[in-house]
Amino acid sequence: MRKSLVITVSLLLLFALAGCGTSAAGDHLARVKAAGKITVATEGAWAPFTYHDETTNELVGFDVEVAKEVAKRIGVEAEFAEGDFDGGLTGVSQGTFDMMANGVDVTDDREQTFDFSDPYAYDHAVVVAKADNADISSFDDLSGKTTANSVGSTYAQMGEDNGATVVNVPTLGETMELVENGTADATINANTSVQDYFNTTGNTSLKVVATDEETTKYAIPLKKGADNDTLREEINKAIADMKADGTLSEISVKYFGSDITKE
Repeated sequence: MRKSLVITVSLLLLFALAGCGTSAAGDHLARVKAAGKITVATEGAWAPFTYHDETTNELVGFDVEVAKEVAKRIGVEAEFAEGDFDGGLTGVSQGTFDMMANGVDVTDDREQTFDFSDPYAYDHAVVVAKADNADISSFDDLSGKTTANSVGSTYAQMGEDNGATVVNVPTLGETMELVENGTADATINANTSVQDYFNTTGNTSLKVVATDEETTKYAIPLKKGADNDTLREEINKAIADMKADGTLSEISVKYFGSDITKE
């Protein structure tokens, strides 16, 4: 009987200690601050949002600087993990990455899996086709056509929703190449990235043939759940402060030549 009592007390003590350990670990924000860093999923191949400088090979871009500034205001360092778009979202949903900064637009479907920060930039989706293409002048005209887009992107979904067969490729440059060589009839992408591509490459063989009237809202996705409530609040505060002091606008003008941070 005495032995049983000792074992029971010992087990209760272990459970109590385990409970204290869990409490000490805190929520996601507490763990991020304890680690001194926040892991950020990003592609690193989608200019001007996230890409590598041709001279230094440094990871740069609008979203990269936004993420760094958000991390700084939370009081930690941003640690970037590069990979394909779909893998980044999956990693956030599984808790492999703390957040994602990659022009992730808020959709009803994604809101079932992620808790989003407040939007920090706004854009429009556009359709790009060959300059001499007379068959596509709207999203509806994509029905029966082939579009090229990265897997898991909203743009790939838009192609499918409009009746297109989607060829999945990882980068904007590759999607443009497929349209240019006739493998795909069109591609759907962010107007900001498309214009940057045209300005950077000087390509005149392609053109924007349609623009979506609905505004795309870019935000930071976090794994869904109460564990992320305080982290999301801190991110939202950082975004609000960056808007108020002009930092967000400055980053936008640096990479886009205009302010896309106001709806």
